[in-house]
Amino acid sequence: MTYQADADSPADDGPTHPVFTTVAEGDLTLDDHEAITATLARAFPSYDHWYQGARSWAGMQPELRVIARAGDVVVAHAGIRRQFVTVGEVDQLVGAVGMVAVSPILQGTGLGTGLLSYVDDALSGLGVPFGLLETGEAVQGFYRRHGWEPLDGVTGHYNALTADGASTLVSQDEGWLIRPRGADREAWPDGDIRWNGQMV
Repeated sequence: MTYQADADSPADDGPTHPVFTTVAEGDLTLDDHEAITATLARAFPSYDHWYQGARSWAGMQPELRVIARAGDVVVAHAGIRRQFVTVGEVDQLVGAVGMVAVSPILQGTGLGTGLLSYVDDALSGLGVPFGLLETGEAVQGFYRRHGWEPLDGVTGHYNALTADGASTLVSQDEGWLIRPRGADREAWPDGDIRWNGQMV
């Protein structure tokens, strides 16, 4: 899937307009991973120790990548992976979304809106009933404006790796959002979330 931003769109940033593609993880080249890694390190400076060389993930590797490029430079990115999470007593299929990033110099240009539109398309293409992500309070409004709905009063539990490779359980009491795709919001089960592993 490929999309080129309109010349008059807010993402127009000179002679090279960002082009969106959705790519399966197994189709990425070494150069692709290195370009993604560079963008993620700039977008998430507190996690840049994870994004080194061609290591373009910090938790679980995604299944699909939504990537926007301006020439050879990756300027926006999101990772998606189908997986089951336990919600209360229910095993729920989701499209786990993570590493959502827009190059810092292009934030506020409309590029993020295009990115989330492609994430929506990818979730629908994967046939999942919901997208699921966790994010900080500062950017929750952005996601809500694009159809993501908060899970208030829900704690999410997942495994995170320390710098030396050990796994530690993390419990996060806020910032969980879902994006209904193949199901209505009311179909989301009640209860806390267990990832039973790492997040994307």
